[in-house]
Amino acid sequence: MGKDAALVALQKALELEQRGQTFYMEAAERTVNEAGKEMYRSLGDDEILHAEVIQRQIDALTEGEGWQSPGVAPEGQVDLDSPLFPEGEEELEEAVQPDASDRDSLLFALKIESDSFHLYQKQAKAATDPNAQQMYEYLAAAERTHFDLLMTNYESLERYGGWV
Repeated sequence: MGKDAALVALQKALELEQRGQTFYMEAAERTVNEAGKEMYRSLGDDEILHAEVIQRQIDALTEGEGWQSPGVAPEGQVDLDSPLFPEGEEELEEAVQPDASDRDSLLFALKIESDSFHLYQKQAKAATDPNAQQMYEYLAAAERTHFDLLMTNYESLERYGGWV
């Protein structure tokens, strides 16, 4: 992958992380449940860290330094071939209105994490530089972890009426 293509992918990744961070902080403000607030704040903090990793890489490539070690590694093996959604899962809503329910917010958050995971999955598979692959695998693993946490809360809300 050429430098220009890498920068385009990294810029898209940065935008996804920033979008996620903004959403999570707003969701934390709108959610009444304290467990939900804390989960959203934690996810927002994670997105800030991810954006910092991506921005450092953008800066390094822009300055001609090439791919840098992200300084982080995925926790365990990341399965880049396993989809986030079960087969047949309906596409999630694209937007959540200010008066959205907790369910709507969780659906939107799942969509954000899914979009991010798929971008990182694609880039990790295409990466020829080991540092690029390591960074994208780290980000894919983090998004999978976020997705799983959100899905657990969504299922709990649907089945039992409360957050985990």
